Amino acid sequence: MGNPATVKRKATEKRRKKYEQRLGPGVYLPKEERLKVNAAEEKFAAAEKERQVKVKAEREAKRKAKKSAPKAAPAAAPAEQPKA
Repeated sequence: MGNPATVKRKATEKRRKKYEQRLGPGVYLPKEERLKVNAAEEKFAAAEKERQVKVKAEREAKRKAKKSAPKAAPAAAPAEQPKA
């Protein structure tokens, strides 16, 4: 059966999660705090996007360098040394 207060809290948390999924993080916070959270979220998203662009450029440069690099000749078999 369960504790009614716990059941009610669980339902509230489920509803809150659904709203946050639909409307974004900090939906239940007071307006000032929500604005701070949204600003931090946007700042993080911009930094992450910038990082992704940088990583992609590095990956492309590495790929081009690998293509243009001359292939190494296969290693020569070691010559047998005469036994003295």
